[in-house]
Amino acid sequence: MSPLTASRASLDEVISLISQEDFTERQKQDLRSAVRTVARLLGAEPAAIPVEPAALRRRLEAIAPEAHGLSRGRWNNVRSLFLKAMALVRPMMAGRSVQPILPEWEVLAAKLAFNLRVRLLPMLRFFSARGKKPTDVTLADLDGYRQAIFENRLRSRPERTWDSLIWAWNACQRNVEGWPAIAIERASRREIYALPWSAFPASFKEDVDRFLDRLAGTDLSDDGPKRPARPATLQKRQHQLRVGASALVHRGHDARTIGSIAELLSFERYKEILRFFLDRHGGQTSPQVGQLAAALKDIANHWVKVDAATLERFKRIAAKLAIPRRGMTAKNRERLRPFDDAETVAVFLSLPKRIRHEVEAKPRNPLRDAILAQMAAAIALLQAAPIRLKNLTRLDVEQNLIARGKKLYLVIGEDDTKNREPIDFELPAETTQILSWYVREHRPILLREASGALFPGKGGEAKSSGLLATQIGQTVFRYTGLRFNTHLFRHAGGKIFLDARPGHYEVVRRVLGHRSIATTTSLYTGAEARSAGLHFASVIAERRRALENQRSLKKVTLPRAKRPGGES
Repeated sequence: MSPLTASRASLDEVISLISQEDFTERQKQDLRSAVRTVARLLGAEPAAIPVEPAALRRRLEAIAPEAHGLSRGRWNNVRSLFLKAMALVRPMMAGRSVQPILPEWEVLAAKLAFNLRVRLLPMLRFFSARGKKPTDVTLADLDGYRQAIFENRLRSRPERTWDSLIWAWNACQRNVEGWPAIAIERASRREIYALPWSAFPASFKEDVDRFLDRLAGTDLSDDGPKRPARPATLQKRQHQLRVGASALVHRGHDARTIGSIAELLSFERYKEILRFFLDRHGGQTSPQVGQLAAALKDIANHWVKVDAATLERFKRIAAKLAIPRRGMTAKNRERLRPFDDAETVAVFLSLPKRIRHEVEAKPRNPLRDAILAQMAAAIALLQAAPIRLKNLTRLDVEQNLIARGKKLYLVIGEDDTKNREPIDFELPAETTQILSWYVREHRPILLREASGALFPGKGGEAKSSGLLATQIGQTVFRYTGLRFNTHLFRHAGGKIFLDARPGHYEVVRRVLGHRSIATTTSLYTGAEARSAGLHFASVIAERRRALENQRSLKKVTLPRAKRPGGES
């Protein structure tokens, strides 16, 4: 190993070291090529990239190889060679170790189920290479392995790997005789503060159910809402009441004193609930806190029916905590920034065709190809008609895709849309072709039984929205390098359109189903500022050139300015 230290070494020095090693010329060429390829994808010269495995791993995780013209197999080979090259500078964990495990570990490993053995074998090899028998292992050794997988290898998502190892190790510690009597503490990913309904009097849950029946319109009460609340709204209100009651308990109140919504939402208890959540957010409000304050205030008004003076106090608190929406979030604006580049827009819009070409040019596993074709169809549909994920997931081939002559329409009734606005889009020819190809050639492979779902899952039902969204996001990233979720298709579509047609908000409003043009303008005024500025500047420049040409042709001579007193 080179005397260079990782803190001083750069990839340029790694390339120099390769030439000094006892490799064949072909091996040296491959290693240098891998290092230069990584530097190119990271967008920097090798001399500017330090050999810091943890930092490099995080940067490599953000690379989508297909977006740079590399196949997945070629990229895996590059990573493997790059890891080997970095090992010339500092100790690195190999992607695959052939280190035999000590006999004492082999005795224990023989007792393990296959899934546990697969998870733990790399760790057992690590201990065996250091001569650590089961009776020798300490918490410090376990932490050393955790540190090694975080800092000395390039494999993605070490957090997930370590979490899986904790589960496997602790399972063995409980169930396998002779396993080291050491349990690894597993930090909770999130603090669970919502108590179960059983923690409160039954009368509280009964009152909540009555309130939800009124909200849903099932009790036919005279003072109920004009329109029945949607299932998602009912579920959210139920959750808000439960977490509100849980917050009171965490603030020191006895759960037995919360026997109804009225007992939950006295004004003093309303403030106690909100203080709990403010404390969790460092004393600052947040969109979640603001929404909870507004929802509980409305429940106090319409269900508890507090008096007018008390209601005003509720309103003042809710107004203080409210966070008004002013356009698109900073995160979404940042994610849309790459769309300022015309080449990025072209790559994004051509993605469905690119996927279809790949599937048809290199047919491989039928199921894999069918899922890839499904992604092409979903992306093409979202580009042409940026509907919400819930509607996308529930699309039915016969009910929502309607053929009229040679044209295909996407039709969704107002009862199924968030804003109760019907959707009736004529799909462009390119989108129709992708959908027809998917439905004709690949959807039948995904059907396990009769189903009308455009994107079928298990049991004849539609694929879950979570899985569909994850697969779409992974596909977009894989081919374009863009971090994308399904809702961002709506923002991207609005931006792409307004960049080409600045100021045409009404078209975007109708396509996205916004009830108010104010919603559309607040979201996209900033997103189209650059294109509007360019359009403005180009018009000014065009006008300048036209006037200059006019003056040149007419040879206009400007009159001389007169001096004071009338002299010229």
